[in-house]
Amino acid sequence: MSSKSSRSRRKFTKEFKSEAVAMVVAADGNVAKVARELNIYDSTLGNWVRQARAEADGAPTVEERAEIRELRRELERVKRERDILGKAVAYFSASDPRNV
Repeated sequence: MSSKSSRSRRKFTKEFKSEAVAMVVAADGNVAKVARELNIYDSTLGNWVRQARAEADGAPTVEERAEIRELRRELERVKRERDILGKAVAYFSASDPRNV
């Protein structure tokens, strides 16, 4: 007997998620009822609702947070390069006989 669940992971489109969240709003926030109607887990739908509320409040989306992380990494790399180049300029300027 396999330890993995026989149920495969389903992928949902953004449109489906948006419609499901709209159904929860129309059902006065009844996540369980809408989840049963759509044959999905309550927790899954609840996560979508929380994410939609956070996005509506102006919080960055998952994609935006990933981009922010990547940009911060790139910024740190560029800062390190700048510091190294600054030290190299100082070193070569100090050892250049024309600067004496």
